Amino acid sequence: MPSNSDPASTSFEHVSQSIAFLTTIEASTHETTKDPEEAANKEASSATSPDRRVERPTPEKSWGLALITLSLAFGTFLIALDTTIVGIAVPTITTQFHSLDDIAWYGSAYLVTLTALQPSFRRIYKLYNVKTTYLVYISISEVGSIICAAAPKSAVFIVGRAISGCGAAGLFQGALNIITNAVPLEKRPLYMGIVISVFGISACAGPVLGGAFTEDVSWRLCFWINDLIGAITFVLVLIFCKHKEEDRQPITLPQQIKQMDPIGASAMTAAICCLFLALQWGGHSKPWNSATIIGLFVGFGLILIVFCITQYKMKENATTPLRVLKQRSILFGALFLFSMAMSAYVYGYYLVIYFQSIKSSSPMKSGLQFMALALPQIVFIIIAGGVATEWSYYESRLIFRKLPFKLSLSRFIVEDLCKAKLTISREDDVPTGKCNQSVFVSAWSALGLSIGKTLFLNELTAQVARTSHISPAAVVAAGASNLQYLAPTPESLRILVEAYATAIRHALIFALVVICLPFLFTFGMEHRNIKAIAKERKS
Repeated sequence: MPSNSDPASTSFEHVSQSIAFLTTIEASTHETTKDPEEAANKEASSATSPDRRVERPTPEKSWGLALITLSLAFGTFLIALDTTIVGIAVPTITTQFHSLDDIAWYGSAYLVTLTALQPSFRRIYKLYNVKTTYLVYISISEVGSIICAAAPKSAVFIVGRAISGCGAAGLFQGALNIITNAVPLEKRPLYMGIVISVFGISACAGPVLGGAFTEDVSWRLCFWINDLIGAITFVLVLIFCKHKEEDRQPITLPQQIKQMDPIGASAMTAAICCLFLALQWGGHSKPWNSATIIGLFVGFGLILIVFCITQYKMKENATTPLRVLKQRSILFGALFLFSMAMSAYVYGYYLVIYFQSIKSSSPMKSGLQFMALALPQIVFIIIAGGVATEWSYYESRLIFRKLPFKLSLSRFIVEDLCKAKLTISREDDVPTGKCNQSVFVSAWSALGLSIGKTLFLNELTAQVARTSHISPAAVVAAGASNLQYLAPTPESLRILVEAYATAIRHALIFALVVICLPFLFTFGMEHRNIKAIAKERKS
């Protein structure tokens, strides 16, 4: 399976991008229909549609917002730590399970379920009580962490990561729903920034904690710690999140199931798995022209067609309604995220392998080395939230912040994408836009991990076969932190380290090429002012 979403900075960007793109979507919600008759029809449709819950934002008092923000911050910290703390432990995990070939799945199993289930989970929030649903997803995430912590082999660990992704998919959408309904539009960027900054804290704390646990105790403690944090989060949300909602129109169970689009979610999951398996096996386990690999690519294409057909027939209930993608900022925002997300996790995973396998850093030291990447993220994410509240044009900030990203691999940009979306969509498109943003981020991240793993592993086995007497299969089975035990002499160790370095270089070059593309997409986004939109709505 494809790669995991973890080294601190990587997952921080992933979630940052998610929540940030979300803010963009909310602001987008204001783009109203110019035709009064069409607007009236939309409003009537919204009022009577069985899939719509009658729920309006009810801004809280300052102390109430503080408590809600604290609760959601712990919830997002649970997701963030679940991703950032693991990256540092990946080399040790691959060594214990003898599973370097599974390194991609440790991240992608999480991202696949996160990607496929977010649209369905978003609809569940529309059908049931938001607070109760959020608590259920916290519990699901905790179950996944327990399975990972107790996993006896790689396959069980991957299953645990997939279950954790299910919980995270619901927590993403829940946090966004709660903030949207509790915070006025003009203040949402600031509160989003506060919640997102938790990922920055996790980006710093996660690698250090993960390194300390892995080096001095066990990598399994990286997951047991999530249970404690999950329990704290559960209690905080239960006590402080007073989510207000009006009565919703009752609908039958078959109608509820239809709105959750189980066919679409299943088709998306199957298509992604076919693609990832083809990328995982191609050129390594099986030749690219083998019947299995060709069949997987064909299966991916056919299932994707089925998914598109189901989305077309679902119309307004589709995961991605066509009219939403026709909004310029949402379309170019998705393209922006395509390249940002694909590069983020590649850097996160393979820099960790570089530190521990090439530079011989201990897990603890490699965690500290990641601090240089994570600390600026915390500062700039918080600043971005405040700046967004005062300077309400999102697309120029995206251009400005793209430059330091290229220079220092920092992940500050997602927040602005959220604001862009928040400014451009119609009010009734906010949940859909938010959900699509999260899906884009997790899907592209998983794809980037898979491609990075393919480049890394294919080059590693080729280099080892060409320059060393050691079996490529033995290198893959040994894991990423056992190189010294594979090489009987200093010279053979040097050759093996050079092979690893060359393979990592291929993955990082791919990430570098992809990361240069987003700059171009910012010019396609609309020039909209969030404050002006908020005033229009009030009037």
